[in-house]
Amino acid sequence: MPGVNGRRRVAVIAGCRTPFCKAGTDLKDARAVDLARYATRELLERTNLDGPDVDEIVFGQVVPSALVPNVAREVSLLPQFPKEIPAYSLNRACASSGQAVTAGHDQIALGHADVVIAGGVESLSDIPILASRRLADILVEAGKAKSLGARVGAFSKIRPRDLVPVTPAIGEPSTGETMGQSAEKMAKENHITREAQDRWALRSHELAARGTDDGRLTAEIVPWLAPIVTQDNGIRRDTSLAQMAKLKPVFDRRYGSVTAANSSPLTDGASAVLLMGEDAARSRSSGPMPSPRSIQAGSSSRRRCGRCPRRSSAPASSGRTSA
Repeated sequence: MPGVNGRRRVAVIAGCRTPFCKAGTDLKDARAVDLARYATRELLERTNLDGPDVDEIVFGQVVPSALVPNVAREVSLLPQFPKEIPAYSLNRACASSGQAVTAGHDQIALGHADVVIAGGVESLSDIPILASRRLADILVEAGKAKSLGARVGAFSKIRPRDLVPVTPAIGEPSTGETMGQSAEKMAKENHITREAQDRWALRSHELAARGTDDGRLTAEIVPWLAPIVTQDNGIRRDTSLAQMAKLKPVFDRRYGSVTAANSSPLTDGASAVLLMGEDAARSRSSGPMPSPRSIQAGSSSRRRCGRCPRRSSAPASSGRTSA
């Protein structure tokens, strides 16, 4: 059945995820590829989907491992899938997993696929630690050396300062601003007070705690087994506005309003969703099937990367993401 603008309608069939844990805590020893495979394998189990029925796999990841640059390809090599399934990874900063869903949606809507698994993964406990540029050049020189003497000569150039690791910053390369600094700028430009931010953050924690207690959130989580983790660990159940107000701003210590309490933490975790063309979906289920009406990404000045696009004039069912 045709969908919007004559394209095929796409149904979101199911989804699941690992627990989301603060970086450096419960999932710190799990690699991103393991988290992504784990979520995908559970999705197949929950939907009774045969691997050969999947036409494509797409995953979003912001900070990929140098050892696993295409995590989606590694997911596609699970024994449940035939090795011919196309798979690729992409990066649209915080909207990466959403972009993966968009890409899968478009493949189905255009008739290039019937069944797509899309997801997102991040292991910010396992970010790449880079060597200095000078050390890298020396190692390349040593690797190209044609004699032992030339190799020893190259290594002899190494100085202690060359061994200092370069920790990657989660910032915008053109301006050097981190997301927190950009959030400070956006709050000032839009007159968003510290109290308003704290109240919104408190509301988020309260809703997350409620969703965990009544099973809405835990229903979508596949427990991680080593160690055993059954729920998100970033929910602050014991916080209050009074406690939040005690924290000092992080990014603008004198005039700022963004604190550790009203910011989201760096997180480890993975999720996956199953997308199907409506005809394929109807052959599996007669129940309600949510279907995206439209998807649009917007951008802004590189110095205003935290700013969202203005409100759409399209129908309320349309979706927008900011990059």
